[in-house]
Amino acid sequence: MQTEAERYLIKILKKILILEKRVLRLINLGAAKSVVVENALLETGLKFICDRSDVDDAQVSAPYVKNIFRCGLEDMRVIETDSYDLAFANFVMEHIEDTDKMAKETGRIIKREGNLVITLPNPQAPEFILAKITSTKFHQKFRRRGADPAYPVRYSYRNIANFISIMEKNNWKLVEKKYFPATYSYLHRFPLINYLSRAYDSIIVFFNLTRLLGHVVLHWENNKD
Repeated sequence: MQTEAERYLIKILKKILILEKRVLRLINLGAAKSVVVENALLETGLKFICDRSDVDDAQVSAPYVKNIFRCGLEDMRVIETDSYDLAFANFVMEHIEDTDKMAKETGRIIKREGNLVITLPNPQAPEFILAKITSTKFHQKFRRRGADPAYPVRYSYRNIANFISIMEKNNWKLVEKKYFPATYSYLHRFPLINYLSRAYDSIIVFFNLTRLLGHVVLHWENNKD
């Protein structure tokens, strides 16, 4: 099931592509084998290059892919400085060990005034407090068949405010922040509990309880000198 946060990430990326009206160089950070975002971007009718990086094999066959890098977000020395106009990471930040190094490295490979759009969990939401103390094997049970495998969660950022602070310290300007509910996207396949999770999501959205909303989309602009 595609999450609301992922759909919003795609919406932002499409908007940037349409406004620029040129062939942009993109990179999917922590791509694994997924091409969901890229396939959605093809609907714009605009051409783009979208390279890929991951600590594991991110090999896919697609005409828009030029380079595939095997590296983590904290150390991307295999990628040249100022290589990309736009980068995105779809639920990757919770797996990295050092948010500060990630902020520096993404800032290095993305051009000045380039964009970074990410989805990430809110570690203060109850479902992700649970995720932090449970095993990767347990997380795998909630992934759809055929999806990329679950990876260990680390939450090197304490909360969303802390993540934003680290990014801003590294010359990233926050363009937009938006919260979304998360529990139904994980529990929709389970009878009865899926109705309860939908009701829970509806309540916290209605009362705008952002501390409890599990998914966040952050759009950044690179303000490096």
